[in-house]
Amino acid sequence: MAEELSGPHVGYLGLLRRIASHWRLSLIVCVGVAAPVAVWALLFLPKSYEAVAAIFIEDPRRGSVSTLRDWMPAGDASYQQAVLRSRSLAAAVVDNLPQDSMNELIRHAMHRDYVLAGQNLIRRLLGHEPVVFSPQQRAVRELLTARIRFESLPSGEVEIRAIAYHPQVAKDLANTYIEVLQSRSRSHIRDEARATRQFIENLLAQTKANLQEAEESLAKHQRGGTLKLPERSSVEMAQLAQLESNLADIQASEEIAKRRLAGLKGGKDSAGMPGRAARQALSERLAALEAKLATLEEKYASEHPLVESTQAEINELKTALAAPPSISPGGRSAIRLTLGPADQAAVAKQVADAEVELASLQNREDVLKQRIARLSSRLSALGAEEWETSKVLRRVETHRSLYATLSEKLGTARVQEQGEDRGLRVIDRATLPLGPNNAPAKKIILLGILLGLGLGVGVAGVIEYFNQPIETEDDVFDATGLPVLGWLPTIAGHQPTTGVEREPLNLVNGSIPDTLPVEGCRSIRTSLESLNGSRKLQSIMLASAGPKEGKSTIALNLAWVFWELGRRLILIDGDLRRPSLHRGLRCPPQPGLADMLTGGVPWPRAGQGIREGFVFLPAGSTGT
Repeated sequence: MAEELSGPHVGYLGLLRRIASHWRLSLIVCVGVAAPVAVWALLFLPKSYEAVAAIFIEDPRRGSVSTLRDWMPAGDASYQQAVLRSRSLAAAVVDNLPQDSMNELIRHAMHRDYVLAGQNLIRRLLGHEPVVFSPQQRAVRELLTARIRFESLPSGEVEIRAIAYHPQVAKDLANTYIEVLQSRSRSHIRDEARATRQFIENLLAQTKANLQEAEESLAKHQRGGTLKLPERSSVEMAQLAQLESNLADIQASEEIAKRRLAGLKGGKDSAGMPGRAARQALSERLAALEAKLATLEEKYASEHPLVESTQAEINELKTALAAPPSISPGGRSAIRLTLGPADQAAVAKQVADAEVELASLQNREDVLKQRIARLSSRLSALGAEEWETSKVLRRVETHRSLYATLSEKLGTARVQEQGEDRGLRVIDRATLPLGPNNAPAKKIILLGILLGLGLGVGVAGVIEYFNQPIETEDDVFDATGLPVLGWLPTIAGHQPTTGVEREPLNLVNGSIPDTLPVEGCRSIRTSLESLNGSRKLQSIMLASAGPKEGKSTIALNLAWVFWELGRRLILIDGDLRRPSLHRGLRCPPQPGLADMLTGGVPWPRAGQGIREGFVFLPAGSTGT
């Protein structure tokens, strides 16, 4: 039963090997593509120059904890990175560029928006107005997409790389970025420091007034001679005063942290929250503050700074809720930015850090409240006069400690307001480039080489895919569906293999009859005899797809192995164009087959006996 051929089987490893055999063609195609690209890149590509500036953005988490951390806004590294890459900063840089640099960004753009060009073409064909950007918008797009590149290092250093067609323009781009970033960062830090200073000044004024009142009350008790407490109670009273002082300090820090968090959330909430949701949030905040105020009034007098600041915030929220819905309670915003995804992520990270800091302060506040409650319960056994004395002493100590702390923090805030941003430092400003930047040319040459190499391999692959040679037994079976009867190894002979003097190899009748090629011929003989079963083989024809493929050698040696088996046979040389069997048998080439076909020579004269039972019929006179 004949096997039905399902389709050509592609051996991919063999295909790769055959593609590799076309390395000369691949090399020629690669050179043919890469050479013109390299010539164009070296001779006709406009020269560009790169200027490099370096800044250092400090992350407060990597350093030691500063005493300003709870009171002063510290520069956040991720926020600085977001501002550095923001569109608003690029727009500010464009506004501060010299006129020559601005003209290059507009007139000699490196970025080509082919998608927009295609869309505008379609709009014109449809009769619509094309999208046209203003010169300032074009300069910002050019700056962000093609002219500026930022490289962040793990140490916190950031390299600002500016590319331009003129050295001075490249230098101006990098240095202007640094100057605008410094100005933005300095303004941001000073605005936050100013707000913190004003808040601390208000707390300090309230604390000073309360301290004077407490000292006057203390002086009255001293004149009355009623300040007498047991020694143990005095120690516990001092501890209680210290705890209350620490609690007041933490609560003041907590208020500052809340204001900072509200400032961070202010722009986002006011821009993204609907009016009804915003008013609902304000109402919830007002309820929480009123509950807090009730708790504070139970512990402190109405003149206490925490009570007064909470009351002031409640009044602000009530005023905001009484305003029309279109007016949202404004929180102070440090820098107005057009926030992209990266900017929003940085702001969200700052908000998360502030929330963690606020939660830590609240936990510390809860712990101190528990300790104060335990001490107060032990002191509850004192009499009314002693308890009043203890309250006076605690108020004096608390206000003194809080006044000293606020005075220290106020001085720090004033220094911070007048100082520079400690989180942003300039390492190196950009200088004039010494020579053109070769990176674009190298990139184009590399792309040309890769394109040429890919095209060369692709051409060789296409050729081999559509022109698969038959080289192995599997290839023969896949192409024909017929079984392979045998094979012979490649044999190097001394006889010529081309021209009229070529001669087939006589393997069986040679000096070494039991070699691998001879055994291969005998294996083919066995396979041929087994094909017909009980029927004897009568005739065999050998052919090939082209010349010099070994059919004469196989025919000659198959004749010898069949003769060895005792079979009577006639070997006919049917290659009338290039006969060669007569040379292998050392017989004259004529008369032969051609003479018999023309009717001029009978069979007994044309056939030549080689051995008993082995007759050879050469090609004849036509084939010489």
